[in-house]
Amino acid sequence: MAGPHTSRLLFLVISFRRAEFLGRGMTYLPTPRRTESEGAQMRMFSLRWVFLSAVLVRCALAQTPALQMNVIYVCTDGQSFKVFSCDDTTGACDFQNYKKGQASQRGQALRVQLAALLPAKCHAQTPAEAQADPHRGEIPPTPSPFQARANAGSSGSRPAAAVNSKTGPGAGGFTGPGAGGFNVGDTVRVLSDGWQEAKIIQVHGNSYLVHMPNGVDVSKFWPTEVRRLGKLTAEDHAMGQYDVHDRVQVLVNGKWMEGEIRGQNLNMYDVKVKGVDTGFGSDIVNTTAENIRLSTTAAPPPPAQRAAGQPPKPGLTSCAGKYEGRWEHVSGMGGMTVIFRSGKATVTGGLGGEDVFDCFTGDGKIVFYKAGSFTPFSYAFDINNDGTLQTPLGPIKKMGN
Repeated sequence: MAGPHTSRLLFLVISFRRAEFLGRGMTYLPTPRRTESEGAQMRMFSLRWVFLSAVLVRCALAQTPALQMNVIYVCTDGQSFKVFSCDDTTGACDFQNYKKGQASQRGQALRVQLAALLPAKCHAQTPAEAQADPHRGEIPPTPSPFQARANAGSSGSRPAAAVNSKTGPGAGGFTGPGAGGFNVGDTVRVLSDGWQEAKIIQVHGNSYLVHMPNGVDVSKFWPTEVRRLGKLTAEDHAMGQYDVHDRVQVLVNGKWMEGEIRGQNLNMYDVKVKGVDTGFGSDIVNTTAENIRLSTTAAPPPPAQRAAGQPPKPGLTSCAGKYEGRWEHVSGMGGMTVIFRSGKATVTGGLGGEDVFDCFTGDGKIVFYKAGSFTPFSYAFDINNDGTLQTPLGPIKKMGN
């Protein structure tokens, strides 16, 4: 793709000469004998050919939209990105991906790769699209691996000051661990649509270039996006790193409250805090690591486990021997299938995969509980007067044993 500072044309010079045949399989091109007028006509033809080639190339380039800087591009696959700048020397562009309108990843890609997406797959966001789906956030820029390669290629070596990285034992460049104590070749966890394992291929202080399982190389920052495998240490927690289900205390309206980590998006944590309503009945607090610390209170005892066959509450009795067999939709058109066997119900289809429950009857319903749990499942079956069972997907009846 041609950039704003490059305009290069390739010209094909074709020479037409009369071939003379000396014999079978032998030819030569005689020295042309031209008059002055013939030479002038040839020069005029060449100039016209050059002009026509330039026109054709410019027309072809005009059909591809220029890659604009600091403009959101929306793509047909639901992704979006923005290009901050491009380097004419390396051909690399500094760009950022967005996920659900929030900054997700920032890295380097070749200009030709990004331009190839236009306009078939991606287009500049329209004002109406920007109003309906604004994009927010900006991730700090990362060192460009393309520039490091360009420096190495031009100098014949890999100066540590230029690339701060290493590719193997004894290789030139930065040989010590980066922030967090990780080295080239280490496998770490990185934040990319959830936590995934990746291998470090370059170290740049607190920035790591990692190789993802999908084959893509991306830059990730410690401590927000890079952490060790396995259980986090006290040092990791001191740097603001927490895993899902960690018990923490979170600062809410000036008060430290007990909570549990439920998720993370860049430097923002989702913390479930009992008794807090953040809107629409949600008890999830979104905050940064500065407002989180490990809980110092004793862990609550594990929930009591219900013994096999034990009714979860008074008034319920096991469904064993009452509905044994295979039950399917009365229309015979598929949908939910339930197999009752010895006090258990295996439910398939309709609401997802196969689920196995303990089943109980009471108050005109069949209710379902997971083994050992005292909490009922989200749905129950009404017992109809005609002997059918009313499920969320319609009535079912016994079809076989």
